[in-house]
Amino acid sequence: MASNGHHAPRESRRTRRALWIVAAIVVVLLVFGGGYALGRGNDAPSEAAGRAVLPTPTTTHTRSPRPKPSDSPSPSTSPSETASPDPTAEPGPDTLADGRYFVRLDSLEGGESSPPAARYDLAYFLTGAAADQAAKDRGLETPVPDGYLIVNDSHRMRAAPLADPFAVKYIPEGNCCQPVKAHPDAFLGWLGEAHRSDFPPKGTSWWWITIDGGEITKVQQQFLP
Repeated sequence: MASNGHHAPRESRRTRRALWIVAAIVVVLLVFGGGYALGRGNDAPSEAAGRAVLPTPTTTHTRSPRPKPSDSPSPSTSPSETASPDPTAEPGPDTLADGRYFVRLDSLEGGESSPPAARYDLAYFLTGAAADQAAKDRGLETPVPDGYLIVNDSHRMRAAPLADPFAVKYIPEGNCCQPVKAHPDAFLGWLGEAHRSDFPPKGTSWWWITIDGGEITKVQQQFLP
């Protein structure tokens, strides 16, 4: 009986130790399994996010845009159309805009009730290639003699008032070749045929007039060889 009393506690202790070992193993397995599951749960969103950030590449086809009508090159203008005035294009209005014009002076207009005005015939003084082209268009000799051509297809008369004061330069008869200053009254007397002077004949002389503010401010004779 005494020996049975000593062996019973020893067997109980062995049983409890085995249970503790089994429990410890179970706890370790549970901890390890939970951590693994948590780790896999955290990885899933990352992979999904990675797939969302990197979309499947697509192929696109591009082609050059067709030029708009305004992008098409316009026909170039020939030098003869831009380098010289068009001697066949007469300005419309009787009074020309401000500028410098080549003319044949005709007569004097105006009187006591209005300022004096010069009556003139507009023409074109062409040189170089422009003169040769105009001569060719008219069946004239080319190259043009003396390097210039006067084109006066229209004889429409215009008039512009003379400014107060105005300047005049002319080439006196028998002199050559630079224009000299003239007194305005002498010019008015010649233009109005009021008296004889050393001004050249109207029919063979050509002049440049400068119109400023609608008035003739300068008159200068053109030397012709």
